[in-house]
Amino acid sequence: MKTIRIALLLIPALIFGAAVSAKADGPADSLTFIGHASVKIVTAGGQTIYIDPFAGTAADYADSADVLLVTHLHGDHNAVNLVKKKAGCLTVSSTQALQAGVYRSFTAGDIRVDAVPAYNSNHPKNACVGYVVEFNGIRIYHAGDTGKIAEMADLAARDIAYALLPIDGIYNMTPEAAVEAVGLIRPKYAIPIHSMPPPDTGNAATIARFTSPNRLVLRNGETIALEAGTSGVGDAAPDASGRPARFSLLRNYPNPFNPGTTVEFSVPMSGRALLEVFDMTGRRVAALVEADLEEGEYSVPFDGERLAGGIYVARLRQGAVQAAARMILAK
Repeated sequence: MKTIRIALLLIPALIFGAAVSAKADGPADSLTFIGHASVKIVTAGGQTIYIDPFAGTAADYADSADVLLVTHLHGDHNAVNLVKKKAGCLTVSSTQALQAGVYRSFTAGDIRVDAVPAYNSNHPKNACVGYVVEFNGIRIYHAGDTGKIAEMADLAARDIAYALLPIDGIYNMTPEAAVEAVGLIRPKYAIPIHSMPPPDTGNAATIARFTSPNRLVLRNGETIALEAGTSGVGDAAPDASGRPARFSLLRNYPNPFNPGTTVEFSVPMSGRALLEVFDMTGRRVAALVEADLEEGEYSVPFDGERLAGGIYVARLRQGAVQAAARMILAK
């Protein structure tokens, strides 16, 4: 990982309005792996989707939801009290998604949600579901808590871009069974989740056993820009660490911080990159990186000594894609 050593550059007030993600060449769809089975998706149109809220902190759920999905009612998937809902929020739990043996579909704006089977010896078929979430030509499969099941083969025709699969081998599939599930689903990328029982800080040894050639390992708090495209095992190209080259912005560490922290990010190609920090009014307060970078992973320090305590947003842009992450300056 390359470390960028620069002085903090404070910027005069520049008001973008409340939409911190707005930019001239258009925002990107993004996914944040909060942790355990908890996921946040933000579409290019600004709609926010949460699936199985539980992990993380209040800051991870600061954006109000347009869609809230719960795969089953166990406490480590159903902490809905963490989520603020917009007026008209589509809220779907397993009890609404599966009725009288029928898996239902839902829409919210440009988002379509299809419930699909999910079950194993620990999770009855009549009480659990997975979801296929579709928007802007991208299809994401969140398996919920499940084993490798025959119905996964039905997803191969859905052209799944990202499949999120539980791999703890205790309440769900083993990592080896999850690799076999990838062969049934044939997604473009396979993301391991639920790698250990709650609170689940991530089990590196278990994740290492998930050896699918298209695996995409996300750390807790990591945000990636999403891409559509033809699915199929083997399409992704992992680097030597097993982490496919991609555009991503990791959660800063430490977080909360006072006054210093480090922001990690990666870019999958050479080119101009911009890493900025905004306050919650949309005012840019710092430019951490504004340079031509080679493909690779980077870290950059951020010093908030001259800033007021509160929530800030780090935003990374390269070309037409972007990702954002929240930082808490505790003063």
